[in-house]
Amino acid sequence: MKIRILLTLVFLLSAAAVKAEEKLVIGGSGSLTDEIQDVAKAYMAKNPGVSIQVLMDSMSSSGGMEGVKVGRLTIGLVTREPRGEEKDKLVYRAVGRTPVGVAVHKSLPVTNLTEAQVCDIFGGKIKSWKDVGGSDAKITVLSRNKDDVNFDTMKSRMACFKDTHITDGAVVLIRGSEVLDALDRRPGMIGIVNVAASLTERQNVKALSIGGVAPTVETVRSGKYKFYAERGVVTLGQPQGTVKKFLDFAAGPEAQKLLTQRGLIPVM
Repeated sequence: MKIRILLTLVFLLSAAAVKAEEKLVIGGSGSLTDEIQDVAKAYMAKNPGVSIQVLMDSMSSSGGMEGVKVGRLTIGLVTREPRGEEKDKLVYRAVGRTPVGVAVHKSLPVTNLTEAQVCDIFGGKIKSWKDVGGSDAKITVLSRNKDDVNFDTMKSRMACFKDTHITDGAVVLIRGSEVLDALDRRPGMIGIVNVAASLTERQNVKALSIGGVAPTVETVRSGKYKFYAERGVVTLGQPQGTVKKFLDFAAGPEAQKLLTQRGLIPVM
């Protein structure tokens, strides 16, 4: 009898311990995973009863939204607000902004392009780097096949880019990381990227100034550089409980410092 009672107590205590540990699963756009991973580690250090898993493999903004809707994710990482049917039951919250820029290999002597030159290069009118101050070498345009917030940013914020048809000679890639890898390894290529990621993770990639203004955190904050993208999160309905506590922590000074160190301009 005593043994049975003891086993029952052990079971109840174990069940209570499992219930006490809350778990959040976060995933979606790869452009925010590193930043949220830093914030998650800081939050778990202060809240040992909470487990936060950040899925590091990118599944795009659309994947992040769908993951929240079907219950696979607690929080979805996105680079745009939900639209159309995606809005159903999803609540969006902005996390920060990052400069979006035109990037090339560091060996290229070009440091600045006008907006017209950017549009002519991606539209295929300018085909050689010598026409914009570089060497007599072919320009290879890199593009993305879908769900690319960087291209969407240029289309919405650069007048001539809105109506630019990307040259048929462009190399079309799937992920932003593939664009950065190509720029890092092969001089002569040009792509539109998340500048924070390109500067911190790829040593051979540089972002060009546009119209004489460099794409930096400072120029975005001051309003001098107008090409930036917003990063955010989605939840199923208004965040409650641990989800709300974590997002409130992400908006606090400790987490904001971590986000800034990653090149993100906090807006929470």
